[in-house]
Amino acid sequence: MRDTHTGFLQCRNIRGRTWGGYNTLAFFHWGCKHIDLVEANPTGIEEMEDLFAMHSVMDKQYKIFPCRIENYNTQKRYDIIIAEGFLPSIYNQKEVISKLSELVAKNGIIVITCSDNVCYFIETLKRLVGIAITADILEYEQKVEKLVDFFSPQLSKLRGVSRSARDWVQDQILNPAGANGMELSLDQAISYFGDEFDILGSSPQMFTDYSWYKDVWYDYKEDNKIQFKRKRLSLLQANMPEVILPEEQADRLVKHFEQIKNLESKYEKDLNANEINLILEEMQLMKELVHKYFDNHFIDVFHESEQILKCLLYKANINMDKYPNFFSAFGRTQQYISFMKK
Repeated sequence: MRDTHTGFLQCRNIRGRTWGGYNTLAFFHWGCKHIDLVEANPTGIEEMEDLFAMHSVMDKQYKIFPCRIENYNTQKRYDIIIAEGFLPSIYNQKEVISKLSELVAKNGIIVITCSDNVCYFIETLKRLVGIAITADILEYEQKVEKLVDFFSPQLSKLRGVSRSARDWVQDQILNPAGANGMELSLDQAISYFGDEFDILGSSPQMFTDYSWYKDVWYDYKEDNKIQFKRKRLSLLQANMPEVILPEEQADRLVKHFEQIKNLESKYEKDLNANEINLILEEMQLMKELVHKYFDNHFIDVFHESEQILKCLLYKANINMDKYPNFFSAFGRTQQYISFMKK
């Protein structure tokens, strides 16, 4: 990081629950001298200030701007911008990305997170389960308590868990942004940032450079987008081996996952069990491709998901011990991609 006045900008998760500043704290630990933070949530600001004080972060090391990033005005141009955890769930993605593009200095770096209907498949079904089993509970805190009791056993076994069960329930199950129909895939992000930016890398690292040194016309961005379309099903489950599908079959599966997400969102609005039945029909239509292209672990998760949805459909109790693969599974729900301004 260049030691200049331009410095570091972090755009916080300003559309949903706050994260309390823990990710920002890591940058101070690594020696970052100053961070500007954009945070519109008053609770988030209070949590950050308390956390920073607890860890002896001095006031001069950061400044918080209480607004949305699209309303943030400054003459500064930043060396590094982090926009984590909110772009996939907002309606004005292009506007915010345009703003970020203006704020970064030449040769500066922007890091964002992406998420789409494919990588959220497992969490979408867990969300459906959570909404269904708390449908008759009116008080928010009572919903949280019931879901914490329900999901805690699986979360406690998750290696490297960084959030409490309560935070996970509020973020993944009860956050309204999870059902607003928005997504931001890696290929969409590449398109939005355009020719003004080069891609530095992604996590997970999905792209291979297949260029030949004499091929001066090689368009690596277009090639990366093609690779993503063929490899994106690898994001379905954490620790899944790489899955590379013919583009036609991959596209068929993506459309099924999109329809499942749409049906789940619709169920949250009307709690109509017919949507659960329609999800089961979608899963039946895609079963042949699932068996053809995926490993046994995901197939087990897929089959257990069907059984759980049938429990919801017929209002039967769900015994988590009968579905260990589903309840221990997590999708690769968030991908990082970094861009450098030319």
